Order: sequence, then structure tokens, then C-alpha cells
Amino acid sequence: MRRTVATVGVAFGVFCLVLAPLLRYWVASAFMKTPLDYYAQTVNRSEDATYFNVEEMKVIEGATVEAHTTFKADVRASDDDIVVWDEFRWVKDVDRDFAFLSTTRHTAHDRVTGEAVDCCGSSVNEESVPQSGQAFKWPFLVEQRDYEFFDSTVREALPIRFEGVEEVDGHPGVEAYKFVQEVEPTVVETRELPRSLLGLDGEGDVTADIVYSNTRTYWVDPITGSPLDLREEQRRVAVVDGEERLVMFDATMDFTDETVAERVAAAADGDKIILIRTTLPIVLLAVGAVVLVIGLALSLSRTRTPAHARA
Repeated sequence: MRRTVATVGVAFGVFCLVLAPLLRYWVASAFMKTPLDYYAQTVNRSEDATYFNVEEMKVIEGATVEAHTTFKADVRASDDDIVVWDEFRWVKDVDRDFAFLSTTRHTAHDRVTGEAVDCCGSSVNEESVPQSGQAFKWPFLVEQRDYEFFDSTVREALPIRFEGVEEVDGHPGVEAYKFVQEVEPTVVETRELPRSLLGLDGEGDVTADIVYSNTRTYWVDPITGSPLDLREEQRRVAVVDGEERLVMFDATMDFTDETVAERVAAAADGDKIILIRTTLPIVLLAVGAVVLVIGLALSLSRTRTPAHARA
């Protein structure tokens, strides 16, 4: 009986010690990849936005504005290492039911690190645009450091600073890493606008620079790298000869409560990663070591027992 217990103990101990690193370095790695069939929708909302209404040819102030964004994976273009996302965003005045801005983006990014990969016809608004930095999300197991994050309006990767750990608003106990990106005023396009609209003398149109700036704040799940909350303090103005002449868009937009709740629920898969990558391996190592020692001790004890005592 003792021999059987010793053999089973040694075998089980070895099994646990072998399984622990397999869970941490192989099984957990399989979980730490962005799904190939990813699909999500988010809504950013501002209750006090200012924008230029092209139909009415006037600036609307105090508007309730929503930005609806859809992310959908292009399964055929993706593979084991990268996933390609199509992003479509449209911004509307809720009360007037008037959409005044829309953008599209086609981007490949690494399924583990979240970094943009310049391939697969990367584009912004159907124009070919090489992309780099974090595309939409952070890597699994986010580090507390600064990253580069791609801004699709200025079409380049800019620094985004790590600014600490904060609790997600409205979700006690859910902590996130806070990152802030400052996009300095940048000319992103030119437009022909009526002089009268810009308060300039004379008749006809004048070429104006559209200057964009943004302070973007992300609250990111530290395990999955997925954004849980987002605030954008975005501003676009028409500038002529270095002087601001017209506000095209000015708003502070936050994820709605419903969007935050959905993002927090989706990030709950991070608990599985911690369980498989950390908790279970530690338990298996501890149990395996103890059982193996006991099994070896029983085996050695039996070996050293005098023959007449076993008779």
C-alpha cells in the first residue's frame, strides 16, 4: 500500500510541476491574443459641444453630440499573428439628428502587443496611410510606462504618457492605468470658406487652414490592454493668416456609462488570464513540490525499512 501511495505521489507531483510552466507559458499565451472575430461599438457623448453646421452655415453652440464608433475584424485579412480592424466613426447632433463628421480606418495590428503593422492596405478615410505605435489598444499585461499611440487625424504616432493608476468612474474596485496624449495644434486640411463667414472684408472665398488639437485620456485595463474609458477634449478651428476665424468643432467627449459598463464587462476575461498564468501555476508548483517530497519520502522510507520489519 505504501509503495502504491509513494508511486502515485511522485507521479502526481511531477505532473503538477510539469503542468505549471505549461499553463503559464503556453496555455496563457493562447488566451493573450486579440480575437480574430472581434466586434465592438462605443459611444462618446458631449452635452455642451460647439460645431459648424454646413447645412445652416452657422456655428451651433451648446449641442448634445455623440460619436458612434464601430470596430469590426476583417477575418479574411487576419492571421495567427495579426488582426485587421475596420473602424467607422460618425458624429451627430442628437437633437437635430444631423451627422456632421465621419471617418473610416483600416488597420492591422499585432494580436499580442497591439502595435500597428504596416500591411494589408492600411488606410485612413480610404487614403493609404502607414501606421505605427499602439493602434487601438495596449499590449496584454500593460507596463507602467509611456507608449506611442497613433492619431488618425494627424496621421502619426505621438507619445501617450502613463499618469498613474485610477479607479474607473462608476465601477468601485475596478482599477485602470491612466494614459494622456497631448496633440498640439496641427494643420490637417485646407478649405475654401466664404470671407463673410469668417468675418473678413471683401467678397468670395478664402483658403483657411483647419487646425486640430486634442487631449486624449484613456483608462486602460492593465491585464488585457483594452480601453475601459476614454475622454477626448477635441478642437478644430479655421485659421486665416495665423488668426482663428471660425470654430469647426469644440467638445469634451466621454464614453457613455453604458459603453464603460460594456468595456468593463468585456475586460473581465483578464481574470481568466491571471488564473491560468499566475494563480494556478503557483498552486500547482506548491502542491507538486509537497506531494513529490512526500512521495519520495515514503519511497525512501520503504527502501530503508529492515527486511525482518517488512516480513
